[in-house]
Amino acid sequence: MPGLHIPNDNLLSRVRFQRSYLWDVLLPDISETMGPINTRGLIGFGLAQLVRNVQFGDYSMDDIVTMRVGPYQAHYAGLLTVKDIIITFNKTAPDAVSSYINEWKKLIVDPVSGEFFTKAHYQKTIYVRFLYSEGLAIGRYKFIGCFPRIFPRYSLDYDNDLVTTTQITFAVDKVEYEWFG
Repeated sequence: MPGLHIPNDNLLSRVRFQRSYLWDVLLPDISETMGPINTRGLIGFGLAQLVRNVQFGDYSMDDIVTMRVGPYQAHYAGLLTVKDIIITFNKTAPDAVSSYINEWKKLIVDPVSGEFFTKAHYQKTIYVRFLYSEGLAIGRYKFIGCFPRIFPRYSLDYDNDLVTTTQITFAVDKVEYEWFG
């Protein structure tokens, strides 16, 4: 049959498939500065080890533009938007997750005056890396301009003895993908 081609070598035999458990998250260090000296801070690397689950996506085009072209309808690219990142953390005792997020919140809103700081003061970058089974990164998403938008919420239950988790939702301004092939 013309147009039908069966490849001689199988492309799939030369690739690895990404596993849903081979990833990590790199969180920013959160610190408040007073002059040239860091007065307090929490290291994102330590908290990233508590990440249990992460949900994210690349850009979406939710509102494409349509236009009439004679008797036909034509579609044009619309606004590119980035959905929030949702990260689920395991809760520890003492509570490192709440401490980290509360320090970040203090970079957004001054706890004394109640006034907002500038965007550059509280927006940070979060990375999600895809890994080979050996632990080497094969690619990463870089989420630029992130800050917590929905703070810790808990669902506590006397009927189970599971590790307590909390989800934090982060707003994102921009996303970039880098492949390390």
